[in-house]
Amino acid sequence: MKLRTIIDNFTATSLAIIVHVVLLGILVVSLDWTTPSVRPGATVKPVEAIVVDESQVAEEIEQIKKREEKKRKEEQKRTKDLERDAQKARDQRREEERRLSELQRRLAEDKRKQDDLARRQREEAAKSLAEVRREQARELEALKKLRREESEMEKRRLEEEKALAVLAAQHKALAEEKRTIEEAKRNSEAERKRVEDQTRKAKAAQEAEQRRVAALAAAATAKAAQEKRKKEEAEKKRKATQAQKNAEEAQKKAEEAKRKAEEKRKRVEAERKRAEAERKRAEAQERRKQEEAALREQLAIEQAQMDAQRARLRDRHLAEYIGQIQATVNRNWIRPTAAPKGLKCTVKVAQIPGGDVVSVIITKGSGNVAFDRSVENAVLRSSPLPQPKDPSLFAREIIFEFEPED
Repeated sequence: MKLRTIIDNFTATSLAIIVHVVLLGILVVSLDWTTPSVRPGATVKPVEAIVVDESQVAEEIEQIKKREEKKRKEEQKRTKDLERDAQKARDQRREEERRLSELQRRLAEDKRKQDDLARRQREEAAKSLAEVRREQARELEALKKLRREESEMEKRRLEEEKALAVLAAQHKALAEEKRTIEEAKRNSEAERKRVEDQTRKAKAAQEAEQRRVAALAAAATAKAAQEKRKKEEAEKKRKATQAQKNAEEAQKKAEEAKRKAEEKRKRVEAERKRAEAERKRAEAQERRKQEEAALREQLAIEQAQMDAQRARLRDRHLAEYIGQIQATVNRNWIRPTAAPKGLKCTVKVAQIPGGDVVSVIITKGSGNVAFDRSVENAVLRSSPLPQPKDPSLFAREIIFEFEPED
């Protein structure tokens, strides 16, 4: 409304000035400004005044008013068109700002989701890594314990080998002693038989003597035989006692060897079970390694997907950033009167942090100099340029194609 008032006032003032100028021009044209020279004796003619036709002046003024009225209406129409275009541009700008705000909200939501996903993946990876490390520590401790047990078993094995060697020597001594006892028994039996044979022979040779000295010989023989039997019985008893004692010791040693053999069997069984447990542990460790490899591969795939998604998001943000600059330049662009529709050009803009434009270069012109110059002026009027939400997208040189909406 203020612009329309200014235009109306300017039109009225211009009309008044034009009317006065026309009247003054008619008056100047109608008057004869030359001073005639009067010769002596000549007759001075009266000045002939030209009468101005008021109807002609009024008609001229009316035509001027009509032209001014027409011009004023055209100006009013142009002003309305400008206001309509300005309102349309404001509506378009508000719509663009709304879409930009919605886009920024979506981008922020996407970024938050991506950050949450990356954080959860990092936490899960950290937990998995901590669990793997704890499992490795437990396996290392079990391996150390196993090695200590193997060392102790090796010591026990050496001690058992020594004990078996001692036991073998004892068995050998026992067998030798048993052989000696049996030999002594055989010798005792032979001696008994020899004594009995000699006794019979003595009895046969001394029958007469025995009969003669029956009482004395019988008593002496009985006494000698009794003493001999006592000695033989005592010797037999001693040897039997010794043999029994040796047999008991041998039995004890055999039982000890059996006990040690049983312990050895149990140790062998324990070693077999330990080897089986070691095999199962190795298989479990191999499965864990395979699972870890699969997990690392899955994490690598997810990381690649996230990187690709970030790249797509960055490209989209960059396109939006360039689109904001194009929209700003488009709003500040004024179409040249002689520029046809369908023109476009490629613009290279140099800027500094903050968006202030340093230089504008048309790298690929439209073929219309006025159009190219209007684009350069529009870029300069758009300074400072819009800034990206992501500071990493800022570039000192930006190249974009300007193609106005015809």
